[in-house]
Amino acid sequence: MAYEPVDLLVVDDSPATTPVEGVVVKVYDEAGAIFYTQATTNNEGVASFLLPSSLKFQFRFYRFATTFQQPQTFEVLAAPNPNKFVTTAHIFKRPEATDLRLCRCSGYFRRPDGKPAKNLDLHLVNKFKPMLLEGSGVLTERLRKKTDADGYIEVDLIRFGQYEVLIEGLEDCLRLVHVPDAPSANLPDLVFPVVEQVILNPEGSFAVSVGAQIEVIPSVFSSDGRQLPGTATEDVRWSTEDDSIALVLPNRETLVIQGASPGTTNLIASRRDQSIVRVPNTPILGQPVTITVT
Repeated sequence: MAYEPVDLLVVDDSPATTPVEGVVVKVYDEAGAIFYTQATTNNEGVASFLLPSSLKFQFRFYRFATTFQQPQTFEVLAAPNPNKFVTTAHIFKRPEATDLRLCRCSGYFRRPDGKPAKNLDLHLVNKFKPMLLEGSGVLTERLRKKTDADGYIEVDLIRFGQYEVLIEGLEDCLRLVHVPDAPSANLPDLVFPVVEQVILNPEGSFAVSVGAQIEVIPSVFSSDGRQLPGTATEDVRWSTEDDSIALVLPNRETLVIQGASPGTTNLIASRRDQSIVRVPNTPILGQPVTITVT
């Protein structure tokens, strides 16, 4: 039996037809009774297989917060026919608040086994004092929300507001949410923010002489959209890969890079808080940056 290479491209249903990464594609026989293989789409939205030719196969697709036409059947043809197929995914898009003073915070929660956390209780208490919002009195009170059968929840919160959030099952872990000035936000990112990106001014790479110093101004951003103050040393650990070549000394607003001996090393920014695990566990964007000491 001859086998042929098969490429399946998954794109979203937006006008731009953007490739969709991270889709698990499972391949069965035409009747859906026999499992053959599976693959996951790469950053170009492509999943690749090697399948017997002159047969039809049933493809099934899995990606969180994404829907597909299920299943789909493709026929693998013998060479020289190109077996390149395209399918479309509909990705959940966050709803937006219609009131310009509010941010619609929404998202999904799961149980430890990966299944939807349905009927999960969330309690939110605003941390600002009684205030007037366009002439209306905003009172301090507790908001209670529950996830639906899919583990989904949405709630409108006042932009720039701060709220304490207590989640069922995490009663010993009171979280503080900072609401962005935006029409929508991903609620899990607000509840469990991590340092996401650093932008350096001037941009790297850096060159410094032995015994000399240069100053760099960092801008540090978290996954809930906030810019953290100064060098954000409470949240970021600044270091170099080899401190015998160069040292980094964080001040309140700037990083001082000092040359120690000739060579090349990297400036590293790492998260101090390792208690929040993100999957995939992506590093902080904008680093490492090369430092050359002469």
